[in-house]
Amino acid sequence: MPKPWRVLNSTIEYSDRFLAHRMDKCETPHGQIVDPYHVIELPNWVNMVAVTEDHQVLMVREYRHGIGEVVFGLPSGTVDPGETEPMGTAKRELREETGAEAPHWVQTGRMYPNAAVMTNTCFSFLAVGARITGETAFDDAEDIETVPVPIEDLYRQLLARELTMTAMHLVNLHESALYILTSGDPLVAGLREKLAPLYSAT
Repeated sequence: MPKPWRVLNSTIEYSDRFLAHRMDKCETPHGQIVDPYHVIELPNWVNMVAVTEDHQVLMVREYRHGIGEVVFGLPSGTVDPGETEPMGTAKRELREETGAEAPHWVQTGRMYPNAAVMTNTCFSFLAVGARITGETAFDDAEDIETVPVPIEDLYRQLLARELTMTAMHLVNLHESALYILTSGDPLVAGLREKLAPLYSAT
């Protein structure tokens, strides 16, 4: 069975409020020295599939500078310092990015975005019964458009592999569908009726 590397030395090359770039000198269980090994320390992330009472998914469009494009995806964000419950962060991010709140929340997944070089965890949620109850509250650099999409249309595109978006968002869409289709949760019975024919046809 593989064993962890031993860290012989570690230095922070750069750090700010967004991330830290760490360089490790490591020794593998077979005695090989790996130097440097670059690690990016990042805060945890959250994203959510928020479905309204009339079965629309609150999607967003937002500019993402890493690829220099406006991207279609799920409401999402980072866990702020002092926030200890990812679900609390997800509720805050949904409210800030779309102005919506939801009475019923389920964690659908927990994953490592890139375990080779990144330290953070991404938490995924399904929010049912979402309603826009207030104003958005964007960060200074954010410019986000809320795009409600009928859940059947969204999942038809997903199953046809027509959606291009962040990998964690695609995963959460499938995780949320799995919960809806298999959980027996009575609060998602209406959504189950919408998705079951689409998945049975694939």
